Parts: sequence; structure tokens; C-alpha cells
Amino acid sequence: MRAILIFILLIIVFSCKTKEKPIHFMFLEKHSGKTTSSYKNNKHIYLYVESYLIDNLPEDEKKGFNKERYDLEYNFFKKNNKICKLEDDITLYHTRFYKKTLCSEKYINKKNDYTGVSRSVIYEECEDDTEYDFYYKRNEENPNMWILYQNLWGKQYHDTIYCDPNIKKVNLLDM
Repeated sequence: MRAILIFILLIIVFSCKTKEKPIHFMFLEKHSGKTTSSYKNNKHIYLYVESYLIDNLPEDEKKGFNKERYDLEYNFFKKNNKICKLEDDITLYHTRFYKKTLCSEKYINKKNDYTGVSRSVIYEECEDDTEYDFYYKRNEENPNMWILYQNLWGKQYHDTIYCDPNIKKVNLLDM
């Protein structure tokens, strides 16, 4: 009788499937918004940054380019970016992704601190948590066109986003 109970218990334990938690993208409001990138020809060059933490990413044993992860982040970017709603004075757009870890999650409610001794910046402090990023530049001749040129581990990636000129522009967050 005891052997039968142990056998049944083992069947139950081994037949239970472990559910994988769904992958979740969390917008980092304190690390997103419009900021000055540089100064050229007596004009500010504005950049809009969107930063995300990704929770429940599968472990990545190998270092280097991971096509599955890149595609996951790129597809999220394509569905969720605000690039076509940006004000006309923004010429650069940057989306950053970080794995959610003990290091990176403290930045959910903490801004980057670029000052002196107390300097604390997510992309420096949590360098191992950095995932992929997408950096687009507005075309100077056609302001409704954004272009990505990216080199990842020796492979070139190009993308162009064409925006409908009739889309209403919105004032997005400032950093």
C-alpha cells in the first residue's frame, strides 16, 4: 500500500508541468523622455529615449548576438514605439532594453545620477543587464522618415520607419 502511494505521488510530481512566467516589458518612466543630445549650428539636437526592463527573459548561456532575443525586443519595439508621434524638433530616437535583475530593478523608482562621487547610472552600474537598443535618426530631407543603422557583432541591420504626416504629434515626457 505504501509503495502504491509513493508511486502515485511520484506520478503527480513528475506530471506537473512547470509554467513559465510570461515575459513582461516594464516602461522606465524615470529613464525615458526628451533630452538634449548635443548642440550643432547654434541649435539643440533633441533625443527622445524610451527605456524598458524585461522581466522573465529566458536565460542566455552564450555571450554575443542572440537572434531570438533580438527579434523579441525588436517586435516589441515595432508594436510600441512612439516615433511617429514625436514633436518635429526631435531628431534622434533611442529605445533601450535591460533585463530585470536586482541591479536594474532599483532604477524603477530611481533616476540616473550623473554627478561626481555619487554617480549612479543604470547603463554603467548594470552593464551586464543591458540588452539590445534601437537608435533611429530622422531623415533631414524627409522628416517623416526615420532610419536605423546598427552593427551587431559584425552584422549590419538597417530599418526605415515611414510616418504618416497626418498623425497628431504629442508632447511627450521630458527627462
